[in-house]
Amino acid sequence: PYTRGEEVSRPFDDVLTEAAQQAQQGVKEITLLGQNVNAYRGPYGEGEFAELGLLIRAVAEIEGIGRIRFTTSHPLEFSDSLIEAYRDVPKLANYLHLPVQSGSDRILGLMNRTYTNKEYRALVERIRAMRSDIVLSTDIIGGFCGESAADFAETYRLVEEVRFHSAFIFKYSERKHTIAARKFPDDVSEGVKTERVTRLFDLQRNI
Repeated sequence: PYTRGEEVSRPFDDVLTEAAQQAQQGVKEITLLGQNVNAYRGPYGEGEFAELGLLIRAVAEIEGIGRIRFTTSHPLEFSDSLIEAYRDVPKLANYLHLPVQSGSDRILGLMNRTYTNKEYRALVERIRAMRSDIVLSTDIIGGFCGESAADFAETYRLVEEVRFHSAFIFKYSERKHTIAARKFPDDVSEGVKTERVTRLFDLQRNI
């Protein structure tokens, strides 16, 4: 967020108009796309704002649209309305990409992710309660600055117990202009990073 700038939400009616135009051209599937799409707060009506759950329901009403997706989401801003959309909107694809990044609360804090391991697991349980067979994928970073063996063990345990359908697993590397690059030394050795992501790959493959 510090390199991309402030989040901006397109007006609710603009999105619906574009989706309807696409449907008239024969498009069957709409993807609602944003860097943090479930933080959507689109101007709506007289000084109000529509969140993503309402937008999904409105797009689902457009004739010709058969399937709706959204990406990429953040665990922090998953509203009750969005969770309930998995129960109420059959056109919403049976898939969710929900990046966790780490299972360690200490590392999540350093990443400024602003949720905990327990809160992430609780969110997954609530979503699965609405749609039990949902296909769940995630992102994980191995070897983040200062990650200890105990921190990694928490991530490994989370993957083992949540049982994602797929996971995008990466070794940490510095990115210019990020807070992490400015504040924290990249102090986990390349060999340890490789060993940790390999173990995660093997675990996920077995799952």
